[in-house]
Amino acid sequence: MAKLLFVVLCDPSNLSESIKAAHAFHYATELKKVGHDVLVYLDGLGTKIPFAESPYKGLKPAYQRVLSDGILLGVCGYCASPAHLNIVSKLSNVKIIGDENNHYAFTDLAKEYQLILV
Repeated sequence: MAKLLFVVLCDPSNLSESIKAAHAFHYATELKKVGHDVLVYLDGLGTKIPFAESPYKGLKPAYQRVLSDGILLGVCGYCASPAHLNIVSKLSNVKIIGDENNHYAFTDLAKEYQLILV
């Protein structure tokens, strides 16, 4: 079975980006359902997905399924920090990885997981 890490960088306020993110979430949950080892990480503007409104109504349900399936690795603390997007206070109930001085580089996971950037 595959070991996959979806890194979602999509801006939830943009329709086409929201559709890309939702598809990544669908792929991740479906692959997990059939036995693959799958994780999802929100990076860059993707860190806004847990709370932002989206023009694509399918994004929130797809994200909620990632949460309910327990495959959300976390959200980039560097990108969410006050020095960058300043949204840490809006990220409740998600694991924040890194801080404004440390951007997570996946060096540990890259040894085992195939990274898929979306």
